[in-house]
Amino acid sequence: MELTILGSGTCVPSAQRGSPANFLKIGSTNILVDCGPGTLRQVKKARLDYKDIDYVFLTHFHSDHIADLVPLLQALNWTPGFDRKKHLTIIGPVGLLEFYKTLLQLFPGAHPRRNTYEINVIEMLPGAHTFTGGFCVKTLKTIHCKESIAYKFEAEDKKVVVSGDCGYNLDLAEFAKNADIFVLECSFLRGFPDGHLNVGQCGAIASLACPKKLVLTHLYPPFSESERMEEVKSFFEDTATNATIVAEDLMRIRI
Repeated sequence: MELTILGSGTCVPSAQRGSPANFLKIGSTNILVDCGPGTLRQVKKARLDYKDIDYVFLTHFHSDHIADLVPLLQALNWTPGFDRKKHLTIIGPVGLLEFYKTLLQLFPGAHPRRNTYEINVIEMLPGAHTFTGGFCVKTLKTIHCKESIAYKFEAEDKKVVVSGDCGYNLDLAEFAKNADIFVLECSFLRGFPDGHLNVGQCGAIASLACPKKLVLTHLYPPFSESERMEEVKSFFEDTATNATIVAEDLMRIRI
């Protein structure tokens, strides 16, 4: 498994950080987790191939997490000399089917061209779901908005958890228990933002989850990496060298 951080930022424009997106490779299967504005450009900069994406997982429907979904579908349809044949599966929380239908009404060019490929749309319900490619996915409802969920990807005894946007909830610590990688939103340094985490809350969750590697993402300005690291480590004592890192765009992590 290999995780590439495509976007470690938020809805606030940043020259250093793109909007939320992650690219997870499990064997030969290519998974995009969220696709905020600018994701396709980040895919190219990371020397990955948008034409090879098998699955798109959405944590929720806020624009900073989904704005490049339509551009992705249009690129799959209209890249010169490319005729996609393998199906694409789009997965998300309850409400995804209605959301997808609305997108096609607004952007008919996102619908697959005739005699090319099909799009399968799946709404994730509680429980474990096994997908083609030999991996299992579990979800947890998070405190952010009506539909927001976190994902846990499991394959060959490895676990990657992506929190998406979330408020403070210790159920997330149990969900991410002993994960190989725990990608956790860390929006603010201090304070109690509604539906997001500050650094102290991240540390409290991580101290119970005990991940092998904690990756702090969804980083609002203006706080520096050193400020975030100093604060989170006062709550979460690393159990291994470099167990806590602040995400950077195009960062690759092998598992």
